[in-house]
Formats: sequence, C-alpha cells, structure tokens
Amino acid sequence: MLFVALAADGRTVSLAGAERWEREGLMRLKRQEPFFCPACRQEVVLRSGRYRLPHFAHRKGAACPVEHEPESERHLTGKRDLFAWLIRQGMEAKLEPYLPAIKQRPDVLFRHGPHLYALEYQCSTIDESLFRERNDGYRLLGIRPLWVLGAHHLRRSPKYSGEVQLSRFQWLFAHRAPHSVVPHIWYYSPETKRFIRLFRPLPLSVQRTLAAVDSIPLSSFSFPDWMAPCPLPLPSEFWERWLERKKQWRRTFPLYPNQTVRRICADFYQAGIVPSLFPTEAGWPVPRGYLWETAPFIWQTYVLLFLLGKTGRPATAVSLFQWLDDKIRTGRLVPRRLPLVGRDTYREAVGEYLHWLSLLGYLRREEGDQLHLVKPLSFPSTVDQMIHQDAALLEQIHQTSALSCYWSTLEFGRVEKMSRKQEKMNGMVNNNSCIDYLYKEE
Repeated sequence: MLFVALAADGRTVSLAGAERWEREGLMRLKRQEPFFCPACRQEVVLRSGRYRLPHFAHRKGAACPVEHEPESERHLTGKRDLFAWLIRQGMEAKLEPYLPAIKQRPDVLFRHGPHLYALEYQCSTIDESLFRERNDGYRLLGIRPLWVLGAHHLRRSPKYSGEVQLSRFQWLFAHRAPHSVVPHIWYYSPETKRFIRLFRPLPLSVQRTLAAVDSIPLSSFSFPDWMAPCPLPLPSEFWERWLERKKQWRRTFPLYPNQTVRRICADFYQAGIVPSLFPTEAGWPVPRGYLWETAPFIWQTYVLLFLLGKTGRPATAVSLFQWLDDKIRTGRLVPRRLPLVGRDTYREAVGEYLHWLSLLGYLRREEGDQLHLVKPLSFPSTVDQMIHQDAALLEQIHQTSALSCYWSTLEFGRVEKMSRKQEKMNGMVNNNSCIDYLYKEE
C-alpha cells in the first residue's frame, strides 16, 4: 500500500493529505487512472473507503521489488504522521521516495543539516538479515537510517513500569545519540499521536530489561530533541529492583536446566562455586552491559572465574578475551550485536567491569597489561548472607567517590573525562589498556 504513485503523464500524485479530500475529489482522482508504482512501474489502483485511509495498492499477484511485507492501517497512519511532523518543522522531506540504486523505498527521506536520513516506521516483524540489508543499502548512499517501532511492540511489566520485555527483534532498533554510550529505542503510537522513548536499557536476561521510559506528544517534540541524549536519570527504585533481580537469579537459575544452563553450572561447580551462590561481586549493571545477551551475573562470574584461575600467575586482558571468546564459541556466553549502535562490542562492557573492580580495590593492573586479583571475593553461603552481602556491596558502591564516573555514565549515559593524575592514582596508565576508551571523548 502506497501514498505516492505516478500518473500516466509522469506526475507524482500523493494521498498523504487525503483526509482533507472530500469523497467527490477522490472519485474524480480515481477517474484519472491508470496510476503506476514509482518502483516497479506496474499499475496500481486507488482505494478509499469510509474507515480506511485512501491509498494506492498493487493489483493481486503483482511482484514489486521493494514490497517486503504487507502494510497495516497502523503503518500507513504512522508514516503519514511522521512525514507531516517533519514537514511542520520546515524539513526538506519526501514520502516513499524510490531509490533505484539500492531498490529501496524508505517511508520518509529527509535532510537535516548536512545529513540525509531515511526514517522507517516498522510495525511488522522482519528478519534480521533484511533489517541489516536495508541499513547497508542506505549507508551505501551516505544516508543515515533511523527506525521507529510501532508502540504495540512494547511490553511493560504489570508490576514494575521500569521493567520491559525486549525481543531480539526490538533490540535491533537501538540507536545511540551523539556523545552517549548508551542506546535508546523509539516507538510511535498513531492512536495516541505520541512517541515513546526507551532509554538506558540495562539487561537482566535475554529479554528482560530495566530501563527508563517516557512518553512525548508528537506535537510538542522536534527532531533535534529526538536526536539529543535524554537528560532524565534512572528511576529512583532502580537499585531496589536490581537487588530483587539478583535474589531471583540465585533462587531460580539452576531450576531450569536446559543444555546451556547445564554447561554453565558445570563450569561453576568445577571452580568450586555453587551456581546459586555466585560471588557477590558478580551481577552488577555497567553502562555498556547491553552488549551482552547473557545475564550480567553469568558473564561477570566468568570474568571472575578467569581471574581466580590465574591466582599466582600473570593474567592479561588478551588472555581474558581469548577465554571469553571460547565461551562464546561453545554457546555459554552470547554477545548482542546491534547494527545501529556503532562499533562497540562486548569487550567494552568487560572493560567497564574490570575498571569497576579496580576502583573497588579488587583488581590491580600493571605494566604489560597484567591483571592481578588483589582482594578476596565474597561468596555467600546462605540466603541470609546472600541478601546481606549484596546490600553491603551496593552501599560500598554508593560511598566510593572514585566511582563518580561510573555513576554518571550509568545514570546519564555520558562519560566524564578522568585526569591523568587520577589515572595514575588508580594504576591505570597503559596506552594498550582495554578500558582506556572510558576516558576519551566520544
């Protein structure tokens, strides 16, 4: 279904504002048929009714090279709303332009400043390979892809508004604003005419995520606002909810022994760790933790297992990543790949975690990129100890002034630059450090 078609004389005919047309006007336009698809040049017909938006449609059996999935009324209304939103801001925008070089037709193509953007409003689920193919096509032409999901995809917990269920499909739509290390996902509801913004997602598992969510009327929002980092902090109940999830990990993880869980539990037992009593120092949020699909307590416990296994022997970041890569190859750990976020990989999340351990006094780095675990880890032996130790470490995190950069990044997604004096005090001076990126400008 299309809003834009070509008349027989080559003129472009748009129905984007057809809600203002009277029925007689649409009937007169219909008598001007035939109309043709701008992409495949096959004939399309004008359809209008009492309850549906006027649109052009291919005839039954027609094969158009850019028709990937059927369009719903929600999709038609949403892309028309977004196009009108950009036009009202004085943007140079085109609705459904066909790009023959890549055989793609974005919902809206528009220019802002020096950049050209393709805005896609996605209501149906598509395959990841097709999603990547579309993005690659836009980038080939120097166009920046922007994606908005239909709001019906957003699933929020009925008990806690800050917990959402994000499928792998939804994670594909994560963008990252300039000068920010954390992503956001945009949704749009054509029924309420509102954007819904999900930002600073901190995953608990493959699909469960804690995040900040707000809702903004389309009429009171601009595209520069849309592109800016969100200034709102995490919800006040965030840490309480995180500690509650740590309890649930300890109580439920070994109870669902699929093949992957059995392998992970076997690794934990081999190291002398009861899976439900993983170290207190594992299972904490880091700003780039979203780069792992695997739950934080699992991948962080594997980092600690590596360090424990190297007691009395030199360990390096290179050997740590080789260890983690092996766990990825065997399916124990799963990184998350986000095509719209940039070049960051799971290694950035691991680097943040190592830095976090060093600021709390657990880890020391030396020349040659060597890692030394210099402070004993806390292994709870009972449920009461588990709850007490997790809460005690959280209090220590709050009181550690050196973690101000960590707090700022976790809360607002922006990295504060650390002075070289502070770096030396923390023993972090190393040009090859896997976490030097924490202190450089984005």
